[in-house]
Amino acid sequence: MTIDRMIHLAVGIAFFALFFKLSKTSNNSKLFITGLITMAVGTWMPDWDLWLGIGYHRSPLTHSALPAILFGIVVFKSKLSPMLLIGFCLGLASHLFWDIIAYGNVHWIKGGNNDRLFLFVNTVLLIIAVIVVNHRYFGSQKVK
Repeated sequence: MTIDRMIHLAVGIAFFALFFKLSKTSNNSKLFITGLITMAVGTWMPDWDLWLGIGYHRSPLTHSALPAILFGIVVFKSKLSPMLLIGFCLGLASHLFWDIIAYGNVHWIKGGNNDRLFLFVNTVLLIIAVIVVNHRYFGSQKVK
């Protein structure tokens, strides 16, 4: 495991811990484990573009909300789909957030800080998705 991978995972854990502190799902260990696993996958997924070669790294296709949309479609029928999606979105959002701070360059997006703006907008979209999914499926009452 590289240092960059460990940093992305640590930032993902911080995002996930903050979510569980603020949400009403914190008393459910099954949801916690499910979300933690998909959060870890979400922190790693954007770097799958490296399999195509370093020239494809930080592609706007993998470093955006698009993977979360595709992941949501794949897990939609699952009983645990809300928590799977929340975990994945948090992991992906944390990865994009750290890329804003540490790197900022997204291929195919030209001009100054436009790539950081692209990462920021997608991070915000993912956080909004987490809030919406959490509210819709877990609402304001405790999950048992």
